[in-house]
Amino acid sequence: MSTESDATPDELRARARRRWEAQAPIWERERAWFDAAVDPVAHAMIDAIAPQPGHVVLEAAAGLGETGLLAAELVHPGGRVILSDGAEAMVAAARRHAEERGIQNVEASAMELEWLDMPAASVDALLVRFGYMHVQDPETALRDARRVLRPGGRLAFAVWDRVEDNPWLGAAMEVLHRHGLLETWPVPDSEPNPFALASRERLEELVGGAGFVLPQTDRIEVRFRSASAAEHRQRVLEISDRAARALQDVAGEGRTAIEAEIDAAYAAFPDPDGPEGAVAVPGGALVIAADA
Repeated sequence: MSTESDATPDELRARARRRWEAQAPIWERERAWFDAAVDPVAHAMIDAIAPQPGHVVLEAAAGLGETGLLAAELVHPGGRVILSDGAEAMVAAARRHAEERGIQNVEASAMELEWLDMPAASVDALLVRFGYMHVQDPETALRDARRVLRPGGRLAFAVWDRVEDNPWLGAAMEVLHRHGLLETWPVPDSEPNPFALASRERLEELVGGAGFVLPQTDRIEVRFRSASAAEHRQRVLEISDRAARALQDVAGEGRTAIEAEIDAAYAAFPDPDGPEGAVAVPGGALVIAADA
């Protein structure tokens, strides 16, 4: 089991970037499944920024850009959406996604969430879906968000709520932890991880400290639907780099037993609207919006 406690912040950033580059094909393959689950989060973010024709909207840490693309039609005519991500492979996937949907007023470029490569006061709204909890310095990232927004511009971003409110991911991690495959779980808030910002108080403190005003935080419930518990487990173990690394040296009967235990945890969430064996595993996100 490896530890990253001895690495510098810049080394951790480089490692994280390599992981996101490597995982881009997985996220592109699972895009429909993930986006169907978190669609309520994306729409809550769009409602929070209320994009208007002519607006410039930036989605940072955009991944495949699904949230930003929802804004593209709303800022037409005269407006545009910029999709950005620190991973070049994610940017390329977002660009393909926009082209497949025939959306013209969209551009995609690589830039880091902590240091946005944009002029000051150059965008009307900024979207960040599940990005800030993964950066080394969310305070710096939020200050830079404030810098690029025009006076009166809107920020809306989402983070995952507490791990106990997100069994869609947490259930598998708990099993791995019980088997000694994860050194610590939940991960300390000081280390970037999916649940690092699962606190309304901390979120509003960070946002206020960065110069934003009138913050509002809402909780959005989501459901991840799969044809079976095993299918859900396979998806989670693919998209979670932490889980994949924990299991990388486990094989044979030992791995089979762990996977069966994870499947049993997910089978506890049957999908009442699906066929026999289907699951709908719950989760919860916090969406916070504020004025620049």
